[in-house]
This record gives sequence, structure tokens and C-alpha cells, in this order.
Amino acid sequence: MLKKKILKTQKASTLNILNNHKPKKLKLNADVKPYNPTKALLDENRIGKAIWECLKNGDTEGVIEVISIHLEAMNKTQCIQNAKIPKTTFYHTLRSKNPTLKTLAKLIHACA
Repeated sequence: MLKKKILKTQKASTLNILNNHKPKKLKLNADVKPYNPTKALLDENRIGKAIWECLKNGDTEGVIEVISIHLEAMNKTQCIQNAKIPKTTFYHTLRSKNPTLKTLAKLIHACA
């Protein structure tokens, strides 16, 4: 029977790295502003520009992705209730590669 080899030096684990990590300190006069990505995802002007760019580039999947990201940032259950569509239709629309324009308009209208 073969004998197992054991390393003489211990390998660094993520626990050791995290325990030895010291947080960075900011300067007293540092101009740090809080950033909220959800606020940016709910900005209709920014979403409109992203959709327009996708349409100019012929990226139909990008349009669906931008809309789904926007809807993810919103309260989905409230959107589903306002749209008066089944949950399965809502989630299938976001997963589908080719939802109808009527379905997308209904979702956006209900969530606006």
C-alpha cells in the first residue's frame, strides 16, 4: 500500500487570507459619495437610452435584457398584479428570446 504524501508547508487558504486582511483607511478629506445601483436601474431616461442603443445596434436580445433588468429592480409581485397576467407568463416573457411587443408593452405599462 502506498503512503500518502503530506506537504511540509501549509498552503494558504481563503480563511487565512481573510483573517490577515486589514481594511483600508480613507483620508479625512476623501470625496466619497454613496452609490445606489438600484436607483440607476429605475431611472427611465437611462433605461430608454439603453434600449435605443440596443435597437440602433440591432441587438433585440439586449432590449429584452435591459427591460428584464429594469423589472428585476422593481417590485415584481406588484407589477404582476397590476398587469393582470399570470406569473408564468411574466417569467416566461423575461426568459423567452422573442416575446411579443404587446406583452412587453403590457408589462412596462403595468410597472410604470
